This record gives sequence, structure tokens and C-alpha cells, in this order.
Amino acid sequence: MEGFTQANLFELSRGAIHVTYSTTSILGGPIFNYRDNHMSRSFRGEEVRIQETEVGQLITVTLETIPDLRTVTFSLILPIVTVIPQSTGTRIGAPGITTTAPTTIAGPPPGPQQLYSIVRLRGTAQFIVS
Repeated sequence: MEGFTQANLFELSRGAIHVTYSTTSILGGPIFNYRDNHMSRSFRGEEVRIQETEVGQLITVTLETIPDLRTVTFSLILPIVTVIPQSTGTRIGAPGITTTAPTTIAGPPPGPQQLYSIVRLRGTAQFIVS
């Protein structure tokens, strides 16, 4: 039986949201691409914040920062996915969370300091040699 390895390339989408996340690249660090109806952004290296949590790996990027208005981030919760190298990929589902945090000079307004929009992304996880 062939050896298994952890996936390092994730391609996920739902509706207008399309996400590609690679744990490694030729440049050495992670790459995260995000696209929806309003923007298309690419993030590299330290712009991609990764935390190991009990629910999986939490990958977060900052989509938008408007001083005195809001900061918008997108987070992806990914499970560890074991795959056969050089396979076409394993189908997975993962939650994507867009978080909007209002910002003002006067300090935080009353009410929740984060507003969430959650989407259930679907796609593939695979291992590619970089």
C-alpha cells in the first residue's frame, strides 16, 4: 500500500466565494487566495495567520481595513486531511467565517464587537510537490 501524507493544497468554494490555500510555496511560506463578487486578494507568508486549535487549523487573512469604520477578516477552519500523494484529491467541507469588527476613534460602540457570516465551503484537499 502506498504511503499517506497530509494534504498541502486546499481548493474550496461556495456561491461567489472561492478560496485556495497552499501550506507551502516556492517562496517557502503559505499562500492564501480569496475571491468573491467584490474582491480578489492574494496573501503570502506572514499575511496568512495560522493557529492550531482543537477544532482544526484556523487560517485567517485580513480582507479589508478601513480606519474609523471596520476591519474585515476571513477565517477558514481546516481539518487535517490524509491523502495519497499524486491523487486527484479528497473531497472535503470546511467552514469559512467572514468577521466584521467595527472600529471608531471614540472606542468600541455598544453591542457585539464582531459580526459573523459563516459559509460552508466544499472542495478538494490534495498533496502537491512544491
